[in-house]
Amino acid sequence: MKKTFFILIVLCLGISMQAQHVFTKGMLKFNAGIGAPNQFGFIPTANFSGEVGVIPTGSVGLVAFGGMAEFHMADDGNMFPRFYVGPRATWHVHAFTSREFDAYAGAGFGLVISGNGLNHSGVGFSPDVFVGGRYMFSPGLGLFAEAGLSGLSFMKFGLTFGM
Repeated sequence: MKKTFFILIVLCLGISMQAQHVFTKGMLKFNAGIGAPNQFGFIPTANFSGEVGVIPTGSVGLVAFGGMAEFHMADDGNMFPRFYVGPRATWHVHAFTSREFDAYAGAGFGLVISGNGLNHSGVGFSPDVFVGGRYMFSPGLGLFAEAGLSGLSFMKFGLTFGM
């Protein structure tokens, strides 16, 4: 009887451990990093994004909502600042279970504000379409990387902080 009870406890713990994911409903994750340059020079961008898990989609994933802000000192012969700010939505893949790795894809849009008083002054819209991943060292700290047409840069990487 004790042996059967012990086996059942081990099986239940094993099943519950396998069902854990890096990002679940109600969790907050923040990314802070740098972005690879885009068409306006080789100076890296500084970016910050955050999201909260909101809509579980069964065993296949989780939809999250948040936003991103990014800054870049552009250079086309004249240095000028560029800012991006906008909302974004991500879908986190739960097709596999992992306590360390989180794969996601997302979309959004934002305002690009730039100004040097010359050719690139003004406000415009920009798409935010990306794929990314996180590797978590602990529940509160990890690394992230994203690629796509996102904000002011094509590739981003940096630190992830979780709550």
